[in-house]
Amino acid sequence: MEVLRDMQWTGNIRELRNVIERLVILGGEEITADDVRSYVTEFV
Repeated sequence: MEVLRDMQWTGNIRELRNVIERLVILGGEEITADDVRSYVTEFV
């Protein structure tokens, strides 16, 4: 959560929602800060 809060979200709420959905669907049993960083940089 901390990493998501610290990110600069230049888009709207849909951008954040898409990243979270992607993390839940493609992530493993536990979502780590590294997972968040890699999906956000891929997406943005």
